[in-house]
Amino acid sequence: MTDYFSDRYGTARRRLLDLVQQRPAWTHEANEHPLAAPDGDAIYTDIFWRGPRDAAKVLVLCSGTHGVEGFTGSAIQSAVVDENSDLPDGAAMMLVHAVNPFGFAHLRRVNEDNIDLNRNFIDFDQPLPVNDGYRALDSIVNPAQWTDETGPAIAQHFQSMQSSMPYLEFLKTISGGQYRYPRGIQYGGAQPAWSRETMERVWQDYLARAKLVVQLDIHTGLGPKGHGVLMMAADDAEPHKAISADWFGPMMVTPRPKNREETVLGGYMNAALEEAIDAYVMPMTLEFGTEPPEAVLMTLIKDNWLAHHGDPSSAQGQEVREQVLRAFYPDDAAWRSAVMERAHALIASALDGMANLDPSLEILR
Repeated sequence: MTDYFSDRYGTARRRLLDLVQQRPAWTHEANEHPLAAPDGDAIYTDIFWRGPRDAAKVLVLCSGTHGVEGFTGSAIQSAVVDENSDLPDGAAMMLVHAVNPFGFAHLRRVNEDNIDLNRNFIDFDQPLPVNDGYRALDSIVNPAQWTDETGPAIAQHFQSMQSSMPYLEFLKTISGGQYRYPRGIQYGGAQPAWSRETMERVWQDYLARAKLVVQLDIHTGLGPKGHGVLMMAADDAEPHKAISADWFGPMMVTPRPKNREETVLGGYMNAALEEAIDAYVMPMTLEFGTEPPEAVLMTLIKDNWLAHHGDPSSAQGQEVREQVLRAFYPDDAAWRSAVMERAHALIASALDGMANLDPSLEILR
């Protein structure tokens, strides 16, 4: 099951396209990005659809929201096409390959404008969110030079921060997103990104007639190594909390924030999908752990330094690029096998759950 994995964006895309061409039930739409891959080839957000276009129930699998994390989602999508499992009556499946094709092709988690897409889905007509804690942190995590002492100094600063503030405040400072420093980490942008606008158009074109949309946005880099943690936001009274527990068993469910003070992360694509269409959305993130969180965060900081201050063509630059790739996409057969096994089980459970969902439920009316 590890034969579906590729080490370059172009190879991953061609693998999926070749499999789709062998399965005529799938349709394909290519959305070309205005920029290119490092080798000059065109890059795309590809939409693959199987089943009735007016399906009441749709399972959506997204890869590459965070660019370089897309290799794992792409492999899962290739396996889905190749296995050709039966769909429930009146149901369809949509694959979104490379939500952020620039980051995927250039081995970056962010897009062409240094934007984290899961901070970009906000209302830019309103005052931008303010991350007060990040203001003092930007000069620390965005150094002009990188030496052997830089990483340990940043790690020490994080340790001091974590011991001096509540954990929620620490998470908001480090990971909550910021909209003031375009060259900083976790930047949310100043306007909707190309990838966001593409996804919003895709949602209207493909999902406007659905009554239920089950979304799995596939990520890597967070959680226990090799384990796929299923996560979503839901309050106790929301139907999809009970439905998902019945389909998938235990998962990480966080209550929806009641105000900005309770918000750790903002601008999520999953949350935007809920607002964009009339269908009832079960928005979930499937996150496969790779390395300890401190190591992953340091890799992101080094990548940001390389993009703004370093030389990507240098030996140091190539080393950082490799570190970024492997922080989110381990070259480990056992890890990849565990990923495929977990994904296969969850997708099968989703399809089975959709097939057996009580048609009298309010969410399907």
